[in-house]
Amino acid sequence: MREINVTGLQCTQAVMAVLREVVSMKEEEEMHITYEEPNARRDILAMVKRRKYNLVKDKSKLLIITK
Repeated sequence: MREINVTGLQCTQAVMAVLREVVSMKEEEEMHITYEEPNARRDILAMVKRRKYNLVKDKSKLLIITK
């Protein structure tokens, strides 16, 4: 499991931070992403959908995805 905190990062910055980590993830490995900005959440979820990653959980200030 990987953890990344993108608190304080806006939209594109948050997405880029997540992408830097997700490229080296193994299949089915989980990444826990903590965030504050609603726009960062929106953009991360769009990236997850566009790249066909899996959203495991979407709860307040936490996203869990797998590759």
